[in-house]
Amino acid sequence: MAFERARNEENKKIRLQQIKDAATKLFDEMNFHDISLSKIGKEINFTRGNLYKYISSKEDIYLYVLLDEMAALVEDLEFNLIKEETLDTKNLAYQWATILARHPRYLKLMSLLFMILERNSNLDTLIYFKNNLLPIQVRMLDAIKHNIPEFNQEDSSKLLELSMSLAIGKYPLCNPSEIQKEATELSNINYCFPNFIESYSEALVLLINGIKLSKM
Repeated sequence: MAFERARNEENKKIRLQQIKDAATKLFDEMNFHDISLSKIGKEINFTRGNLYKYISSKEDIYLYVLLDEMAALVEDLEFNLIKEETLDTKNLAYQWATILARHPRYLKLMSLLFMILERNSNLDTLIYFKNNLLPIQVRMLDAIKHNIPEFNQEDSSKLLELSMSLAIGKYPLCNPSEIQKEATELSNINYCFPNFIESYSEALVLLINGIKLSKM
């Protein structure tokens, strides 16, 4: 595909999608730190100069990708959690964990968000990201309030924030790299990496019950 500069907003969207698709492909195949703008550009015959016409950094691209991953996740959450009959705490936590496990790219990007992506992105891109994050969070809060109707807005927001932090910490712990597995096996540490769904859902039950107890 030869590079041709976009001449209107629709074509700019097409170019940005091509860039996101290339970045996503590499993210699924490589360590984030090994990905460069040059490698992303090579996937679609863009030079670094061509890329800079649409984005300012590698981190900018992955903020756009993360928004797409969040949109896919929230659709999954709504479809499976907003039913006529509400879920009890244990089933809600298990379903939430199961849904998250279906979106590993989201979980991996979230683990990079605050320390890498946000800190190295362009200000305008970060503002765009945060503005588009708001309606996604509202939809997530609706899924919580549907199943825990006794929670007010503050309770639901607290649970969403804590559950997000929990996922960021749990996913890398439950999905070690090959070198982490090997080092653990060869060391004197007697440790078995936990299963994400089981570990996350158990912790989420504790979070939900803890918030409920704090209201009493």
